[in-house]
Amino acid sequence: MLELNQLSVSYGKKEVVKNLNVQFRSTSINGILGVNGAGKSTLFNTIYGIKKSINGTITLEGNPIQKSDIAYLQTENYFYPLMKGREYLQIIAPEKNFDKWNDIFQLPLEEFVEDYSTGMKKKIAFMGLILLDRPVYILDEPFNGVDIQSNEVLIRIIDALKKKGKYILVSSHILSSLLQMSDQIFHLQDGKFEVEIPKSDFDSFQTKFKKEIEDQVDDKLKNLDY
Repeated sequence: MLELNQLSVSYGKKEVVKNLNVQFRSTSINGILGVNGAGKSTLFNTIYGIKKSINGTITLEGNPIQKSDIAYLQTENYFYPLMKGREYLQIIAPEKNFDKWNDIFQLPLEEFVEDYSTGMKKKIAFMGLILLDRPVYILDEPFNGVDIQSNEVLIRIIDALKKKGKYILVSSHILSSLLQMSDQIFHLQDGKFEVEIPKSDFDSFQTKFKKEIEDQVDDKLKNLDY
């Protein structure tokens, strides 16, 4: 079990994550849903150790979690200039055969990563994480910038990681992708998980979520001249 116990995180005087208590299961895709500013990236950065908590603990199977336990795909990925795709993967996992993985990803490994498209950069970063073979995978907006076909490829690979017994936390602003792949969704609002949504409730949640947005927008549209 990946467990967060009474976790609180702040930026200055503003508490962003508030006394969070949650358990994430392995062999399960845990979707994290929240609007911009809800605290998703802050939560992920804290689990990974980039950001320090002001209170609480994070444990993996009863032990304090270590950075070496985690493969973390951040929203924005950094690559050294003038580095080819093959060189990047050789640094990440020098003993792994990544050419077989590239049969799936179809990336131009002899070209400079800085010349890749946004989606290609996302895919090579993700491939590097797979090669690390860590017990915990944190994926912050993994579908940003990827095309429809690559979106489906990533979903299939994430599902394969789940079946290998990995702990998987994934956020996305694309609700349909999150609903398609997740086994449960945790709705993060104002620094807290207001509700855990099981797969059996996804349809009703989606209907309610869309209705709330429609009502908000329709009310505002009535007062606009266009």
